[in-house]
Amino acid sequence: MCPDGGGVMRKTSLIWLLCPLLFLGLLSGCSEQKNDEAMIQEQIDNLQEALETHNTGSFMSVIDETYQDQLNNDRKALHRMLLGYFLRYKDISVFVSASQIEVTQIRAEVQSQLVVTGGRGLLPEDARHYQVISCWKKTEGEWLLSCLEWQ
Repeated sequence: MCPDGGGVMRKTSLIWLLCPLLFLGLLSGCSEQKNDEAMIQEQIDNLQEALETHNTGSFMSVIDETYQDQLNNDRKALHRMLLGYFLRYKDISVFVSASQIEVTQIRAEVQSQLVVTGGRGLLPEDARHYQVISCWKKTEGEWLLSCLEWQ
């Protein structure tokens, strides 16, 4: 048997062994990104539920310590604003549609369309549509809201 022939045979076999491993590695990367997207979506759902149930603690548990929004509200200012809305509106409903999530390692950006309604009784007194861009940061395996812009 020719030494070159054996070398070519071993290289070919090695490539065939590595291909499935590389493919699985690519799939796990996609899986991790999908998992991150699902985790972010779950946090968005948690924020929505916390708003609708007036659960300040649950809402704030999703907000990063470095939070900042377009009005220059930090985490404490957001907390005060949230309490004001809860006092003003007995009933708050949030409808989220058309979310697009882009994940890049420990950061993510989410673009969403929201309709928020609020009222003191059976019918909403106020309803608004927002186009929202939110920034998320992965801290110790958990996705937290770190910035927010809306129109």
